[in-house]
Amino acid sequence: MSVSLGPDERPPLSGDASLEAPESTARWIGILLILVLLTEQAALAFALFTPALPKIAAHYQTTQVVWVMTALVLAAAIASPVLGKLADIYGKKRILVVTAAVASTGALISALAPTFGILLAGRFLSGVGFAFTALGYSLIRDVFPARLQPMSIGIANTGVGVVTVLAPLVSGFMLDRTGVASVFWFSFALCAVGGVLTLLFVPETPVRARVSVDWVGALLLTAGLFAAMLMLSMGAGWGWLSGRTLGVLGLALAAFATWVAWERRVAEPLISIEVLTSRAVGITLLAGGVAYGATTLIATLLPMLLQTPAADYGFGLSVTEMALWLLPGGVLIVVSGVFVGATARRIGFRQHLIAGSVLIAVGALILGTTPSHPWQIVAAYGLVGFGSMIYAAVPNLVMLALPAEQRAVGANFTGLSQSMFGGMLSSVGFALLAQHVVTADATGIVYDSRGFFVAFLVAAVAALAGAVLAFWITAGRRGESSDAASPVGPRSAAR
Repeated sequence: MSVSLGPDERPPLSGDASLEAPESTARWIGILLILVLLTEQAALAFALFTPALPKIAAHYQTTQVVWVMTALVLAAAIASPVLGKLADIYGKKRILVVTAAVASTGALISALAPTFGILLAGRFLSGVGFAFTALGYSLIRDVFPARLQPMSIGIANTGVGVVTVLAPLVSGFMLDRTGVASVFWFSFALCAVGGVLTLLFVPETPVRARVSVDWVGALLLTAGLFAAMLMLSMGAGWGWLSGRTLGVLGLALAAFATWVAWERRVAEPLISIEVLTSRAVGITLLAGGVAYGATTLIATLLPMLLQTPAADYGFGLSVTEMALWLLPGGVLIVVSGVFVGATARRIGFRQHLIAGSVLIAVGALILGTTPSHPWQIVAAYGLVGFGSMIYAAVPNLVMLALPAEQRAVGANFTGLSQSMFGGMLSSVGFALLAQHVVTADATGIVYDSRGFFVAFLVAAVAALAGAVLAFWITAGRRGESSDAASPVGPRSAAR
């Protein structure tokens, strides 16, 4: 791979003396705020929509509502590395704008969807927005003044905590007053405005890389992931040992095997299999991935539990009431990122991953008992929230394990692991939950409490597996830190 300047042959803007002047700081802050409109879309995708799942299930009369999130993370897993390659070739601003156009179109389709299938198609298109974060902070690295880069990259990657805390309240206000479509319209507006402002005011990087995109690898990976998630989601209904389930499983395994063989042969693979399977990186991504998946499943299940009528075992909360109950946990998500940053050298990122995974497992087990008192829900989700320090630990562990020239690749691996395991564990959890439907009518779907116990147990086991696997991680022990691997905070416990 070679790197060149763009057609204007200008050096990176961070070297322009005029832009390094202190009086230009306000301009760069404005550009950063524009980028944050896009980079926060990944956090919004969960914080805004998981509270809406029960209402979406009731509106479309479906027990497969988990696909509202699964379609999103499936698209994210495929689109992120491809869009990263395209950004290197054609420019990061250009691909940001194109990605915003696709994602906002997806939100528009979902807002207008007359059927559940069309809604899922829109959600799949919206999933490309998960690439905003990596594209945003890599553009900042290219064009922002050096003195502003650390702060700007941190904000672009972790946001300012507002989304995590306030998005459920915004979602609740809209859902309780204007209906399901409103959250999709809200997402459409933010994404479209961010794309237009990026087009008008954000500078383009002059840096270009002469690489090719591995379209065959992307197609094979897409086929394997889709088949795997379809099998996990539908297997319980089909029968785990039925011919249909085993056939789809066979297709998934064949697609993955072909993809691995192809990636080993192609000159410029979509993902380096050698790096992916190395002990330092592979175990970190596996441990972090299953723990990530546990938080995704918990955040998807909890709104459904809280909105279950109180006559059964739930609390019959409105979405706004539910958001207020979960607010302390959202604050602890933000606090957990600060905690990791403050104790990185004293405790070590590996210990953060272990401790965070254990806290998530304990919180999931408590929620699985379908508690009868509000304080138990708040406390359990608080454990999950503070356990979300894993979102700060895993990226830093990957950065420590990789040489400097491969750290951008490592960022893509982290996002891919998060998306894959989040989607797969959610599919498993909801496939098991769907076997415990008590009633399904125009008012919504009610599940037996045993279904929630089993689904939350899946999350707890996954989080504990992440903690156990983390003991084999060789980097990020106490006292081991790196300036290059500065602490990265969590996006959201729902991711």
